[in-house]
Amino acid sequence: MTDSTRTTWRRILGGGLVTLLAAGGVLLGTGQPAAAGVFRYVQPTDASFTDSARPTTAFPVTDGSAPIGTWKDADGKHTSRAYFTFDLTPYRGKQIIQATGITGETSVNDCDVPRAVELWRTDTPTTAPTWRDAPTVREKIGDVAPTAPCGVSRLEMLLTPALQRAVDAGLESVTYLARIAGDLEENKHHGRRIRTLGISVQANAAPHAPGKLTVEGRACAPDLWSRTSTPILSAEVTDPDDNSPAVGDPVTAIFAWWPVDRPTERTEWTSSHRLYAPDTFFYTLPGGLMTHGGTYAFAVRASDDHATSDWSAECRFTVDTVRPSTPTVASTDYPAEGFPGHGGPGIPGTFTFGPNSSDDVVGYYWGTASPTTYVAADQTGTATVSHAPERSGPARIYVQTVDRAGHRSPQIQYEFFVRDTAPTVTDGAPDAWLGRPRQFGFAPKMADVVTYTYRLNSGAPQTVAANADGTASVTVTPTVAQNTLHVTSRTRDGLPSGETAYRFTVRTGPFVSSPQWPFDGTTGAPAGTEGTFVFSPAMDGVTEYVYWVDNGTRRTVVAGADGTATVSYTPADAGRRTLQVFSRTGTGVTSQTTVLSFHPASVAPSVASEVYPQNLSGGGPGVPGSFTFRPNAQVSGVTSYVYTFRGEPERSVTANADGTATIEWTPQAYDEQNYGWVELRVRARTASGTTTDAAFYSFRVESHSPTITSEVFGWQGGPVGTTGTFVFTTSLPGATEFVYVFDGGAEQTLAVGADGTATLTWTADSAYVHELTVRARTATGVLSGSNYYSFWIDG
Repeated sequence: MTDSTRTTWRRILGGGLVTLLAAGGVLLGTGQPAAAGVFRYVQPTDASFTDSARPTTAFPVTDGSAPIGTWKDADGKHTSRAYFTFDLTPYRGKQIIQATGITGETSVNDCDVPRAVELWRTDTPTTAPTWRDAPTVREKIGDVAPTAPCGVSRLEMLLTPALQRAVDAGLESVTYLARIAGDLEENKHHGRRIRTLGISVQANAAPHAPGKLTVEGRACAPDLWSRTSTPILSAEVTDPDDNSPAVGDPVTAIFAWWPVDRPTERTEWTSSHRLYAPDTFFYTLPGGLMTHGGTYAFAVRASDDHATSDWSAECRFTVDTVRPSTPTVASTDYPAEGFPGHGGPGIPGTFTFGPNSSDDVVGYYWGTASPTTYVAADQTGTATVSHAPERSGPARIYVQTVDRAGHRSPQIQYEFFVRDTAPTVTDGAPDAWLGRPRQFGFAPKMADVVTYTYRLNSGAPQTVAANADGTASVTVTPTVAQNTLHVTSRTRDGLPSGETAYRFTVRTGPFVSSPQWPFDGTTGAPAGTEGTFVFSPAMDGVTEYVYWVDNGTRRTVVAGADGTATVSYTPADAGRRTLQVFSRTGTGVTSQTTVLSFHPASVAPSVASEVYPQNLSGGGPGVPGSFTFRPNAQVSGVTSYVYTFRGEPERSVTANADGTATIEWTPQAYDEQNYGWVELRVRARTASGTTTDAAFYSFRVESHSPTITSEVFGWQGGPVGTTGTFVFTTSLPGATEFVYVFDGGAEQTLAVGADGTATLTWTADSAYVHELTVRARTATGVLSGSNYYSFWIDG
C-alpha cells in the first residue's frame, strides 16, 4: 500500500456521526440550530507521552502528535505511551448524549501488521506521568479503529458510555492512555505516531424549573387577581446549556392548572411549538372553565429533547370579572358650580373620590386631560388628592376606579369653575416713546392682596408691595416695540393669583401728515398736483427717514433738528396709492414701518366716439371713426392731448379754443389676439406744463369675417378622393381677395368676384378632421377677422 493510497482513506465509526473539526471549547454548528444539548470539540487540558529509554522524564506533546509503541532513533530503542487529560467540570450533572474520541495517524512504522492501539482510563495524575511513575489504569475503553486503513489522518472511537460513567462518578477530570496492546508494545513494527486525542461531546442538562410566572402580565404574588376568566399565563424557561453565540436549546413548556379546592381536576397543556431558551411561553386558558370568584393555581415545567425540568412553584390567583362602579367625586374647595367659580389658578384644593358601593376598590386613576395618575385608596375605598388649577375658567378632572383585579370603572368627568384672580393692569402712558419710562397700575381681583410680582418680557421678576386698598403702580422702560408685562398677586395668607399677560406695543413708526392727501380714505388733490408729506418721529434721536410710494424707488431724507422732515411728491395717476416710511436714529436703530394709503383725485379727460362706443362693438377693419377728447371740469388751460391706441406709438393733438380735440382713427386689421378689443389711453396737457392722469377708453372692433359654405363638405364630408367646392362671401368693404389656409399649411389667396364671393374647388387627400381658415383683405392691406370651417373626411 502506497503512502498516497493510505492518505485517501477515512474511517468514520458509529454510523451517522457528525464530522466535527473545531478549536477546543468552541460550539460546533452546521448552519442549523442545534438539537437539545451542546456540541463541543474538547481538547485535552494536558497531553504528554512517556519514554522507556528515559523512564523519569515526561514529554509534553508540542507538535500535535505523540509516539506510542516501540520506535528507534540514533539514541537507540524507545517505547512510548501517550496520556490525555480532559476537564469534566462543564459536564457535571449532565447527560452525555454522544462522545466521540478523534485522533489520527501521522506516521506508521509498518502498515503490513494490523493496528493494535488501545485506549484506557487511568487515574488523573497531579503531574505529567513518566514511564516509571505512571498513573493507575482503571478500565479499558476499547480498541481504536482496528480495521481502519493504515495511516489515515482521522480515527474515531465511541466514548459515550465511558465518559458518562466518569461524569456520573463525580470525576472533575478524566485521563485516557493510548498504547500498543500487550506484548506487541515491544514490537517496533506496531509502533506509530498519533495525533493529539480530542473528544467531540454532545451533552445535555435538564432545563431549569421555570420562573417568573405571571397572570395577565402580573407577577405571581399573594392575593393575585385575574380580571378575566380566560387569563394569559406565562413563564420564563431557561436551560443551563450554553450554545453561545448561537441560540439556546429548543424547549417546550407544560402548563398545569387546577381549582385550588379541587386539585384532582388538574389539567395539563403542552406547547405545540418549541422556543430556544431562554424565552417566555404564554398560554391562554380556554373560555368556560373558570368562574368569577374562583381561586386557581398553575405550575409549569419545561422539556428539551432529552430531559424534563422540575415543576415550578405553584402560582395562585382568583378570578374577578366584575367592573367597579363609576366613582363619586366631591370638593368643598372647587364644588361643581359655574361662574364666577372658586379658588383660583395656583390655589390648591382637595378632591375626594368615593367607591360608590364597590367593595374591592384599591385605588383611582385621575387627571385633567385623561385619568393617568394613580392614587391608592384607604381601607374605606376612598382617596383624596390635592390639585391646583393652572388657569381660570371652566375646568374638569377625569376619574376612574380601579379594583383589586385591575378593572377600571367607567370614567366620570367632574366639572367646576376656577375664579379669575389675575390682577388688572392699566397703562398710564400708552403714547410714550420707546426707551422712555412708562407707568402701569395694578388692581387686585382677590381680597387682602399684599404684594405683586411682575416682569417685563423675559426679564427678572420684581416684587412691589400693595397699597392699603390692594393697588400698586410700577414704572418700566420698554426697549423693544412688542412687549408683554406679566403680573401676579399674592394675599397675606400666601395665596397666589392667576397671571395677567398684558401685551402692549410701543410705537416707533413715524407719524405722517399731508395738506393735500388725507389718510382717512377720502379723495385728495388731483393727480398731477405737487404736494408734500411731513414725517414726524415716534422715538428719540431720529436723523433720517426712508420712504417710497407703491413699489417705487426708496428715497432717504435727512431729518431736521426737531426730528421732522418734509418731502415733495406729485402723483402721476389717480386712485389708491400706498406710502411707506420708516425712521432711523444716529446710532442705527430702525423704527417700525408706517404704511398709509392716500387717494389722488382723477382729472383725466373724457373720450367719446359714435362709431366706436365705449365698452361696445362698432366699426370694423378699414372703417374710420372719430374720437373727441374733452377736458375735466377741474382742469383749465388745456392746450393739447397725448394719446395712444394699444400697440401703436404715442401721438399728440392740439386742443381747440374750448379745450376739446377730435382725432380720426382707422383700424387696419382685426386684432385676433385680443378678440378685437382696443384700448385708447389719453392725457391732457395744460399751458402751465402739467399733464393729467390718463383716461382709459376700451371698445371692440367688429371682425367683418367672411362666411364659408359648402354643399359637399359638411360636417361629414365623404371619403378620401371626394371633390367639392367652398364658397367664400366677404362682408369687408373694398375686399379684393380672400386669404385662406388649409390645415395650418401655407397661406394662399383667391380673388373676390364682383358679387363679393369666390369659389374654391378642393379634393380630399386624407382622412379625419380638416380645418379651413379664411380672411378677407383689401387692396390697401386692410384685413378682416378670420372665419374657421371644420369638417370630417372618412378613412
